[in-house]
Amino acid sequence: MKSSQMQACIDFIRFSMEVEGATLEDGQERQIMSILDEDVSADQAVEEVIREAMLDENFIPSDEENGHYLDTRTLVNYFNIEERNEMINLECRIIPLRMAEIFLKPIPTKFDFELLKEIHTVLFGDIYPSAGEIRHFDASKRTSFCKPQYINQMANTIFSKLFSDRYLTGRDRESFVNDLAFYMGEVEALHPFFDGNGRTARVFFYLLALNAGYDLKWYEMDPDRLLEADISAIDGEYQPLVSVLAEVLVQ
Repeated sequence: MKSSQMQACIDFIRFSMEVEGATLEDGQERQIMSILDEDVSADQAVEEVIREAMLDENFIPSDEENGHYLDTRTLVNYFNIEERNEMINLECRIIPLRMAEIFLKPIPTKFDFELLKEIHTVLFGDIYPSAGEIRHFDASKRTSFCKPQYINQMANTIFSKLFSDRYLTGRDRESFVNDLAFYMGEVEALHPFFDGNGRTARVFFYLLALNAGYDLKWYEMDPDRLLEADISAIDGEYQPLVSVLAEVLVQ
């Protein structure tokens, strides 16, 4: 991978962690660079994290395997960890490694719901048995997301339209930004997974932009401003998100 591409990937990963309130440490950056240089595989890097953390790998299945542990906000996970902060820390160590793995692969040419689920599975599959699965409970975060019983129906509508729009290829800069903001808002409102929707969607749309001949300098965004713009887009007000994206879009 070229040094400029590698830096772009690292900058994206750093921003994605900052959105989650975490920081990319020097040791993590070196791990990511080793994966991007193909000196080690993501599997090897993840195994090293698990070994160093001395995690319990004797998974105890739960009656609610695709939900939360009783009286907690922690999703059932392969390491039987019920403390939410401990899980957040583990996510911040493993998920950046899997992001690097995704960026090593050729840019997809088909951007559908299956790809979104595949990205979620890659990012979270080391940690949660529910990775890639559709949530079955209501979800909200300052606004209500799609009801679980309508997720597949709404996803079909969104991604069928995206297909009809040729995955936003062949558009001038203004049209691309406007349409990108629309689809980002739609997927944010869909919020199909138990957790990790934002990280998954950002990878999806980063790759979609590259496929369309554009690049997004995510690391130049203000995470708080992006969050506010995402919420506005869910409510049908796309201009704040258009403004954020226009400032960091390059061709």
